[in-house]
Amino acid sequence: MDNQTEIINTVKLLIYKENPSLLEKVDFEDDNIFLEPLLFAYFNSKKDNLFAAEMLTEILQGYFVEKEALQVQNSLGKDGIAYIPNMGYFNSQNEKVEEILKIDAFEIVKTCHPVMKKYFVEYYKGHILDSTPPHNPTWQNYYKELEEAICIIKENLPSFYSELVSSNNKIYLHDNPKIINFTTIETLGMLYLYVIGDNNLIYFIEELIHQGSHNFLCYVTHNRKDYFKIDVDNTVMRSLTGQEWDYRTVYGSFHGLFTVTQRVECFDILLSKDVFSGREKHELLGRLADQFLRFRTGLELIDLEGVFTDKGIKYYKSLDEKCMKILQKYDSLRDEFDLSHRDLDFRYNDFCMTNSYNEFLKKDKKGIYNFLIN
Repeated sequence: MDNQTEIINTVKLLIYKENPSLLEKVDFEDDNIFLEPLLFAYFNSKKDNLFAAEMLTEILQGYFVEKEALQVQNSLGKDGIAYIPNMGYFNSQNEKVEEILKIDAFEIVKTCHPVMKKYFVEYYKGHILDSTPPHNPTWQNYYKELEEAICIIKENLPSFYSELVSSNNKIYLHDNPKIINFTTIETLGMLYLYVIGDNNLIYFIEELIHQGSHNFLCYVTHNRKDYFKIDVDNTVMRSLTGQEWDYRTVYGSFHGLFTVTQRVECFDILLSKDVFSGREKHELLGRLADQFLRFRTGLELIDLEGVFTDKGIKYYKSLDEKCMKILQKYDSLRDEFDLSHRDLDFRYNDFCMTNSYNEFLKKDKKGIYNFLIN
């Protein structure tokens, strides 16, 4: 992938500067080692001096060609368990208590490693409500349903799946819905998803597309100057558009356009292939209708030439035009569903309170929601 080699080489250089002997202990040609999200988190924590230097060894030891005495002291989480990448989960006595869990190309992380902790924040419309919210891993209850979602994407959305695999490798599931689903460039490759209730298949599909696309775009736009003329990471949208509500950065808003376009494109393929029926189709159509509210929320108001390079303008317009073209196909959905329940997230149970499932079934039987490929 574009820019991935540059990022890998940067991580190698950071390791070399801190502890060059570690590079002699791993397979230097194995790029997967240097795409480890915990490594990104560790080096991004250096500015805050959060962890001892031994943490780097603990993160990398599972990748050592010749195994050494296990070190877990700095990696122990609040549950007393140390997650050692590529090796497993250990207690303070160095006893293995859990194996690595993989679903196809993705690892399901079973506990919160100390370097992940600071990224869990309750955040609402630009304001931090709780910087240390409680959360617990929920992988045991949901990994099978997550596996089903991954398999559906792999089978029906192969082009997107290639993007997903190229830029994402780990998924952490937890139980706090107030921690809005996220990724962060500081743990590039990791997806953080809350899970509540039952029947999460369509939810997982959307969030794999949504959050996975954030990480993919981080790689694409790694060299900001290729796409932007200004500091888009620190320029707030309201300063360019006059929309006082818009607390997002320009870069965050661009991510919004990209992830909406990705969802619209993937949902279109799934509906065109008639992959789902019944409850799942009802939810998927609701989530597609939700994208109308997320499209063109500010970027279309800015001076494109003042913000984007020529390459950036071309990329922006291609996304905007693609998204609009697909949404026009589903324009009948714009007023079909009542989305007054919606806040930041689409939640199907709330959707059903204002959009009768039984009424949907009657209409679907008449072919009103038929969007099959002609």
